[in-house]
Amino acid sequence: MHIGELAKQGGVSVQTVRYYERYGLLQKPERKPSLYRIYRDNDVHRLRFILQAKALGFTLDEIKHILDLSQRRRCPCGEVLKIGQERLAELQSQIEQLTRFRDQLARAVMQWKKCPDEAPAGNAICVLIERTMAASDSLVSSLSERKRAKWHLNKVKSTSARTRNVGVKSQ
Repeated sequence: MHIGELAKQGGVSVQTVRYYERYGLLQKPERKPSLYRIYRDNDVHRLRFILQAKALGFTLDEIKHILDLSQRRRCPCGEVLKIGQERLAELQSQIEQLTRFRDQLARAVMQWKKCPDEAPAGNAICVLIERTMAASDSLVSSLSERKRAKWHLNKVKSTSARTRNVGVKSQ
């Protein structure tokens, strides 16, 4: 099959298939004398595997490592489990941080609803936020935690963040 058919069966663009080849996720296909790439059914399987791993949150580097292990006839499942457990722990931490932030913001909004709408006086910018600042520094602390967690997650997933959904056809 030609590259367009592989892309169609995988639900991605031709550019994505070429990118995955350059990245080393898809093996270089045979070429006809006309230089057209010729793909096989196992290439469709491999492409679908890559897309499923991406959907589960694996980075392209992690997927490449898994594929390399498999290619060398080494079982990658232990590595997959380890990465999955790490990702799950990261997500749980983010959920907990977001839950704390949501609860703090909900309390602040409830308090704001009770406050009269008044024009700022002196150096005040918005009395609602400033009253919240005076009442609690934990909201700022929680925001800092969220920013650090987001930065860490982006750093860990930097490869996939740049390539996630590149060339994937929307439905």
